[in-house]
Amino acid sequence: MLRINWWRSLRVQSFVAVITFGFLLVCLFIFYALPEQARWVNEGLSKTAQRSLQQLSTSVTTPLLTRQYAELYEQIDSQLEIQPNWKRIQVIDEVTKNQLYPLDTWQGTIERSDVVLSQQVLFLDKPLAKIILVANFTNEINESSKLHYTLIYSQFTILVIFFMALAWLVDYRITTPLRRLEFAFSKLAKGDFNCHVDRQQKNEIGSVINAFNKMAIEVQSNHQKLNRLRIEAESASKAKSDFMASMSHELRTPLNAILGFAQLYEYDEFANNIQKGNAKSIYRAGEHLLLLINDVLDLTAIESGNMQFNFDYVPIKPLIEDSVELVSELAKAQSMTLYTEGFDLLKGLNFYIDKRRFKQVMLNLLSNAIKYNKRNGEIYISCKILNDQQCEISVADTGCGFANDDISRLFKPFDRLGAETSKVHGTGIGLVITKELVERMQGKISVQSELNKGSCFSLTFNTFEQASFSSNSDDCVIKEKNFSANSLPILDVLVAEDQITNQQVLKQQLTILGVRSTFVSNGEQAWQTLQNKHFDVLLTDIQMPLLDGFELTTRIRKDSRFELLIIIAITANIVKKNLDDCHKVGMNGFLTKPVELVKLKSLLIKHTKTVVNSEVKTNQKPETATHSFDQLDLSVLRAMLGDDPAVHCMVFNAFLQTAGEQVKLIREYASCDNFTGIAFQAHGLKSSSKSVATIRLADICQEVETLAENKSVQSNLIEELELCFNAVIAQLSRYCQQYENK
Repeated sequence: MLRINWWRSLRVQSFVAVITFGFLLVCLFIFYALPEQARWVNEGLSKTAQRSLQQLSTSVTTPLLTRQYAELYEQIDSQLEIQPNWKRIQVIDEVTKNQLYPLDTWQGTIERSDVVLSQQVLFLDKPLAKIILVANFTNEINESSKLHYTLIYSQFTILVIFFMALAWLVDYRITTPLRRLEFAFSKLAKGDFNCHVDRQQKNEIGSVINAFNKMAIEVQSNHQKLNRLRIEAESASKAKSDFMASMSHELRTPLNAILGFAQLYEYDEFANNIQKGNAKSIYRAGEHLLLLINDVLDLTAIESGNMQFNFDYVPIKPLIEDSVELVSELAKAQSMTLYTEGFDLLKGLNFYIDKRRFKQVMLNLLSNAIKYNKRNGEIYISCKILNDQQCEISVADTGCGFANDDISRLFKPFDRLGAETSKVHGTGIGLVITKELVERMQGKISVQSELNKGSCFSLTFNTFEQASFSSNSDDCVIKEKNFSANSLPILDVLVAEDQITNQQVLKQQLTILGVRSTFVSNGEQAWQTLQNKHFDVLLTDIQMPLLDGFELTTRIRKDSRFELLIIIAITANIVKKNLDDCHKVGMNGFLTKPVELVKLKSLLIKHTKTVVNSEVKTNQKPETATHSFDQLDLSVLRAMLGDDPAVHCMVFNAFLQTAGEQVKLIREYASCDNFTGIAFQAHGLKSSSKSVATIRLADICQEVETLAENKSVQSNLIEELELCFNAVIAQLSRYCQQYENK
């Protein structure tokens, strides 16, 4: 779910808006309305008093003209009694400037809150007297302020209630439905289609919710259709692969007879020339058909993941020269000229490849250069050494070539870029197979071409010098250890391990111990296997796809049928938390990688409650220097697999078939900062490395894994990993060569 900062949510913003408006309203009342209110009241009462004073001046005109001062006094005194705000009045004769009222001295100071008003008494526009009034409206102002405060409090309370109700309405009608929609979108994104949102409003929000519900239903329907189509496509692909593999094999059987009998016609004394010519045509057609079948078989093996490789250090110079020699006659038949360059640079260099597959790649590129070339054309085979200990082999021709836009189509099955209508035979899968073979052998293929001028295919591989793995018969002497198969009871052991190398090691170890074993590649397969067969012991890796070791153990311990099943963890992470988790989920014990044979045997004896008085018999032989195998810990190797070099080499070959791909993936993931992929591949390579006793490589893998989990992997560490891996495969190869030479 998308996490929104609290201060950006509509709910918070609506409440902040209400509080801010209320605060501004309070400031308006306190700093403006209340101070101005006293002035407004004072001005209003002053105007009223001025009008009253004007009326008084009119009423006292007659007493002033007639000198009836008693009446004047009476009228003024009555006004002072009527008007409580009037404090005192002074009447001054405009002619004599004498004070007519009051009779005594006009006393009293004018206070700050007093208001002084004056009014002239006129008769025929002539001033008779001047009336001065001192008034004070403090009481009226105070009373007015009390009323005003009451009104303000009432209004403010009403406004606060109103805006709180408005904020609640925004939250109820807008924010809450949007949050439900956000949660539903999160569930939908995770594949949970039970994300229906109740529509409670018949407005725009309700329309959006209704549209989301319809979209969720359509997404669920489309997802189900895609799943069905995926299953159908996978079934169709498997059926196609099975059919093509089956038919290809079936076709090869009669082809053997066809080619064999067609060949015999050449040596038949009783066959005439016409029959021999027909037999040659049959043989050429059968040979072409056999090549097509082989291509189909290779493509099927690639698609099914069953392509097998036998990697070894191969001197590259004679292999390329042999490939060129094989196609030279075909080039001569087409009046083409072959040019070679840089072959001498390959002397003493080796590729770590499958010899047969590499030769297949070279022959495919060379035959294509001949097949799609012009009559009397030229073919250039050049080799050069790159700066980063790599070799580049190029095959260029002067044929028709193709446009740059068509390069992406080259490696699509059965796409011949329009050559289907030409006289050149082919299936369009040769380059697809070539690319797959090159990449499986940790190489790289690139293409450059120009229309009507020719094409150039380049192969790039890592090189190794011959001297780096020359055999030495005195390098290593293996100790002999004899493990009695009678030391253990007859056990059925299920092993859950996703790394092929580790499977090979454990299989050899359990075979030596006389234990029956079944292997699966993940926790889910282990759970299904337990449903169908009884096992005494489960050996399980911790990190596996689909269902890891902890989840598998938790599921098993919840099932009463497996109360007596012994579960032993096999882990390369020996930190305390990992080991505590093993016991917490119900495992009986654990083994750390690399697994030593003696420890495996002891743990099985311990947990199967069988007391055995058997010892490992050791024939001590003087140790020889092992510095030439500095990447291998031979003592760990013997502890895991015993002293049989044949077993060692079998496990080494399993390691070499998978480890190269893991190193390549680590390099590719590092180039695009895919730290999750780096950690996963480094963990797998670490586990396999420990199983073949290459401890230094395992330590580097551990460092890479740790850094990748922290989202930081340095390029120099990846380079160190690759250098160490190259040294490891060189020594493993030399070890096996030394054994084969004995």
